[in-house]
Amino acid sequence: MHLVLPLIAAIAFACGSLVFKRAFAEGATLSHAVVLNNVVLGLLFLPLAALDPAPIPWERIHLPCISAASFITGHLLNVAALRTGDVSVATPLLGVKVVFVALIARFAFDWPLSTGQLVAASLTSAGVLVTGLTDLKPGRRAGATTLLALGCAAAFAVTDVLIQTWASGFGTFNFLSMLFAALAVESLLVLPLLGFRARPGTEDLPILRAAAASLAAPRGAWRWIALATALSAIQAVLVAGSIARWRDAAGVNVVYGTRGLWSLALVWWAGSWFGNAERRESGPRVLASRALGAALILSAVVLALRSAPTGAR
Repeated sequence: MHLVLPLIAAIAFACGSLVFKRAFAEGATLSHAVVLNNVVLGLLFLPLAALDPAPIPWERIHLPCISAASFITGHLLNVAALRTGDVSVATPLLGVKVVFVALIARFAFDWPLSTGQLVAASLTSAGVLVTGLTDLKPGRRAGATTLLALGCAAAFAVTDVLIQTWASGFGTFNFLSMLFAALAVESLLVLPLLGFRARPGTEDLPILRAAAASLAAPRGAWRWIALATALSAIQAVLVAGSIARWRDAAGVNVVYGTRGLWSLALVWWAGSWFGNAERRESGPRVLASRALGAALILSAVVLALRSAPTGAR
């Protein structure tokens, strides 16, 4: 079960990437994709604290706050990568997070990893790199897309390792509720970095009301913003909950790495539903290379399922 949940999250993430891309085309901004999304997540997950039998250890509240800072960094870089490049390139590149998780876990925290998990991480890396190389064309911002996606993968890897390290001692539900609450607050604090300026007449209002006044968007964009937020919530709680509950960040992230495979499939089969033209603009050779990358990722998933720790199956 602990590897089925991140598989569902991977599909939700791939769908959400296409939806975010459509929302941007309809007039949504970074504030909608990051700040509004994270505030909603914070409100949705705050009640999780009521499910934890232990009280919140307020003396260690800095732990979920640090994790939230890493999470929001990854989210910002992910949205920027989607705005810059193709979904079928940016999303598969995020699979490099598997390698980052393995390296951080092994060398920073000395966690044991099975040989199968390490091989699976290598296969995943090969798959996402093959996919990413297909976007190296003159005149395109491939370098920026690749760097943003890799930075996102690193930030999310740090987040996952911190959750796995700190959640059980803090209280799993307490930790997740405080993490998303901190995520909401910290997202509001980065509004100035996203170009937020108080509208005339709102300078003296509390930040929440002033921010709401500046989050206006075209009517056609709101349904895509709402759908993207819902999909983001689903995948976030599945991944974070799986890691916190079963403490297998490497295995969960190998399976979660299939979001690149699902994004490729969705671009091919359902891209037109979202107004996505990547299938039409890509040639057969590019699609074949991306399919090879997807096959390598799928092989990594199978290996991860076989090599997961016995107690985590």
